[in-house]
Amino acid sequence: MIENIRKYTGLMTVVFVILFISFFFLDSSSVQNVGGGQAVLKIDGRTYYDKEYNNLGASSFELASNLARSGDFGLYQFLMSLSAGATSEKTASEKFFIGRMILRNAKEEFGVFPGDEEISTYLRSLRVFSGPDNKFSPETYQNFIDKGIGRLGMTEKDLRELASDVLASKKINAIIGSGLSVDRDAATKNLALENQQITGELAKLQLTPYEEKIQPTEEEIKKYWERISDSFTTEPRRKFTYIIATPAATAEPKEDDAAEPAVDPNASEEVKKAAAAKKEEAKAKRAAAAAEERRKNQLALDGQVDDFLFKLEDQQGSGFEDLAKANQWEVKTSELLPRSAAPKELDVALRSSSRGGKAIDQLFQIQETSDPFSKISEAIAIGENQWIVARLDAEEKSRPKTFEEARAEARAQLISEKAAEAMKTAATDAITKIKTSLVAGKSFADAAKEAGITEHKAFSAIKSSYRPDSATEPQNLFESARTIDPGTIAEVITESDRAFILYVAKREVVKEADAAAKIDAELASRANENETIAFASWIAARTEAAKVEQLYKN
Repeated sequence: MIENIRKYTGLMTVVFVILFISFFFLDSSSVQNVGGGQAVLKIDGRTYYDKEYNNLGASSFELASNLARSGDFGLYQFLMSLSAGATSEKTASEKFFIGRMILRNAKEEFGVFPGDEEISTYLRSLRVFSGPDNKFSPETYQNFIDKGIGRLGMTEKDLRELASDVLASKKINAIIGSGLSVDRDAATKNLALENQQITGELAKLQLTPYEEKIQPTEEEIKKYWERISDSFTTEPRRKFTYIIATPAATAEPKEDDAAEPAVDPNASEEVKKAAAAKKEEAKAKRAAAAAEERRKNQLALDGQVDDFLFKLEDQQGSGFEDLAKANQWEVKTSELLPRSAAPKELDVALRSSSRGGKAIDQLFQIQETSDPFSKISEAIAIGENQWIVARLDAEEKSRPKTFEEARAEARAQLISEKAAEAMKTAATDAITKIKTSLVAGKSFADAAKEAGITEHKAFSAIKSSYRPDSATEPQNLFESARTIDPGTIAEVITESDRAFILYVAKREVVKEADAAAKIDAELASRANENETIAFASWIAARTEAAKVEQLYKN
């Protein structure tokens, strides 16, 4: 054998040289392909694979979201700037990954490389790692590293890389927006408008009386429907077969009084305290044992669900019912139903989702492809400890409604639109009459009553922080009144089911001792907003220029 190998030593040397040269001259995407994996995205000519995408995209997005929940605005801003325009958690993590790759290229371009100490200082500043004294807690941090990020397949190195990118985005943000100035005079005037107290009166018109007067003919309804028929569509409907997996039940710990000898009522206080402490210790041990059993049951279920999906993928989506029954899971099949009429057990909130939503929302995001396994959902976490896995059995796409299907909806919408127009016209006419009465010296309340409006309310010394009474006042009351001259009436304030006539009696600017400091803070805030807008535009432009290609979708 050894002799045979020696005969081919020269040939093997040539092969190794060729492989080395090929490796050296291959582009980065080709090199990555040698390592295998599913190609996911191509950004600026480079191909990215699922492992890198999951680590720097989906997992990092969830990590950053979890950190931001503690109230760190910088992290929230970082997430929002990179995932702007996303419509779901999946598209958000994809946009986040694309933005992060563009940001990493920019770090090279701008020469922005946060150092180790800067990264450590930043991590120590995050609220999520604070102890009871609101200071950095090494124990909390280490516990997060040891137990908090392992489930995401991440390490401390990944956390530090994320922190590096956050710091770099702040610096690049400042570089890009550095030429945008803020007008101090304008900020001063705006602050003065915010720091005022306004007194005035309101007259209110309701939409309902105008709706009751409108009785459209069948011909009017049909003409209205024909004009906007595309806006009346049926809900898409889907049929699912699904399982809801729950961990094995854990017996709740109970006190075993029989195991504890009764304490002599005449015993000393020390003996009684020792007995009570022993009892509490036993109780804590039982609770810890129950918690450990729950943890093991959860891990066992998680493994079962993972194996279930692995086998389904291996079997190209077939055998759903048989595999479920092997795990003693009940298999259920729904009717063909719209999202709005989902059964209660599917219309349930997701567990640990940064963007909220319900299980049924995830099921309606299943995109069927030529791959049979694409009809199977991912494992959807719900409740405290359950999982849903579903198969898409049938689908009825959304379609335009016929006139008969849309008639009631079209009629109601037509009435609402005509009533809103009539209400606004009535309010405009009433303003004209009220102004005439005010000139004649009458009060606003009397003038409104003479104009046919009976609902009236006065308000006094409201500020920018004022929260209007939703039943009797418009939601934008202060904003509508802040620039209106005293003794005059504002434009009609129209809401979906009512209209308001606003009269401003008095406006007073409240002088504040720290006005200069507030103006400085306002200027800093606006400068930050300008930088953020500039950075978002820059990211969008770079993303478009990168010609992103989606190479694979579940």
